[in-house]
Parts: sequence; structure tokens; C-alpha cells
Amino acid sequence: MNDCAGLDGWQSKYEAWREAAVPLLMKGEGAKAFASYPWYLTEGEPFVRLGKSVKDARFGLVTTGGYSIEGVHEPFKPMPNLDGSTPAIHAIPLDVDREKLRIDHPGYPHRFAEEDLNVNLPLDRLRELDEAGEIGSLSPDTQVLMGLVSDVAPLLRETIPALVDRFQSDSVEAALLVPS
Repeated sequence: MNDCAGLDGWQSKYEAWREAAVPLLMKGEGAKAFASYPWYLTEGEPFVRLGKSVKDARFGLVTTGGYSIEGVHEPFKPMPNLDGSTPAIHAIPLDVDREKLRIDHPGYPHRFAEEDLNVNLPLDRLRELDEAGEIGSLSPDTQVLMGLVSDVAPLLRETIPALVDRFQSDSVEAALLVPS
């Protein structure tokens, strides 16, 4: 499976969509702009069987919640990456000072995440699974992306390989994705 195989054909559809969508987005008409978005589809099964018990596996967490740490990270951009920029990745340590966390993502209501961080950044739940021996171990850093990615080309070509490299360098064998 090559997730990038169809990007060249998709890119022209995306460019035409972007030209029509930007004026709508500037007027605050996001729903109308995204109604004609050219969704990118890959071929094949995106999942791989773990091949071992979860009690023996090292897990990593990815969320598209757009979290950053005040004073540590540059805030995520509050708009889709319409300029072809590469989506950034922030590492959030499991023991982060919760008072310094901020949600930069404007695309979802923050109410529930503010009431309970574990809604889309389940640090406590994963730590509990680790401490109870339900999983083998847990990466000390959660990888955070901004969910507003309209141009998937830099995401697939640059951000995802960087994310995989981070997980591989930490011996992560299974990734949990929490979309926001």
C-alpha cells in the first residue's frame, strides 16, 4: 500500500477546491466551503494486526486535538493548511502541567475537553491501563496534531513519516488515534 500514490491526481482537484473555498472561509462559511472538498482516498487496509498481546506491547497516543503547551510550543495555526505548509507535531509529556495546556483547535467545541481532558487527550486513562498491567508500556510523550488539515499532500509526505519516526525511536508498537 502506498498512501501517496494518488496524490498527483488529487492535487489538481484540491487546487480547484481551494480557489473556490478560500473566499468562503474568509467570510466564515466553512460548512459551505467544505461541502465540495475533494476527499483523498487511499487503497488497501490501513491497519496492521499487532501480532502480540496488548499486555506485551508499547503504546503511543496521537490526537488531532490541537493541544500545545504554553511557553513551550508555538500555537497551532487556527486555519486549515491552505498554503501547503507541513502540519506540525507537538509532543506532550504524560506528566505535563495541565494548567499550561491550551487548545488551539477552533474546529470543535472545547467544553467537554475543558471539563475532562481525557475526552480527547486521554492521559489519565492510558496511565491507568499502564499501571494496571493492561498494556505493556506507554510512550512518555503524546503526539499532537492540528485536525484542520485540508492539503493532505504534506501530511502524507512529511508529517506522517516524522510521526512514525518518533514512534519508532521510542519503540512504540501500537498507536492509538484520538481524532477531535
